[in-house]
Amino acid sequence: MVLLTAQSSEPFSKEIERAYAQIQFDIDVEKILVDFKNELIEKEILIEEDLNDPSNIYDKLAKLKENVDPLAFGIQGVIDREPWDNLLSSTDILSLNESTQTTVALFTYYQRFSVNHAKFELQLTENRLLEFKGENVPINSLESILFEEIDRLAYRNVTSKNVRIVIKADPKTPNEFVTFIIGKLRKMDLRSVEFR
Repeated sequence: MVLLTAQSSEPFSKEIERAYAQIQFDIDVEKILVDFKNELIEKEILIEEDLNDPSNIYDKLAKLKENVDPLAFGIQGVIDREPWDNLLSSTDILSLNESTQTTVALFTYYQRFSVNHAKFELQLTENRLLEFKGENVPINSLESILFEEIDRLAYRNVTSKNVRIVIKADPKTPNEFVTFIIGKLRKMDLRSVEFR
C-alpha cells in the first residue's frame, strides 16, 4: 500500500488528452506545449525562469494582443474550449504542484490563441460598404464568401459553430447598416458576433 501512494501520478497533460478524446479530438499535449514554450522563449515573450512561476506566464501572455497569429506560435488549428473548461471546473488548480500549474497556464493560452484561426473581421464603412480580408464584398455575396472561408479553413478545425465574427465600423457608419449586417449574420446562424 505504501508503494501505491509513493508512485507518482501521471502528468496532467494526459488528463487533458483524455478530456479531448471524449469528443474524438486527438491531441499530443506534451508535444504542443514543448513547441509552444520554445516559441514563447524564442520570441522573448517568456524567459526560462518564467516556466517556474505560473503567475508570470499568466501576466506576460495576458499582455499579448488579442490579434495573436496562432501560426506564429506553431498553433495549427482551433482547440475547442468546452473539454478544457470541463476539466478545469473539476480540478482544484491551487492544490496542483507548480509544474502542473505551469502546464495549466500554458495550455490555457494555447487554447485561447488557437481560436484566432476562427476569427473573421468585417470592416464597415460610412459609405455602406463591407470589406472582408481587404476586399469589398457585395452584401448579397456575404453568406457564400463567409461559408467558403469556413470550408477553406476546415482543416484548421474552423466550423460555423466556432467562428467568431468581429465587426469594425468607421465612426460615421450608419447604425442601421451595422444592425442590418448583424441581423444578416444571425440569419446565417453565425451567433458569435462582436461589434467594435
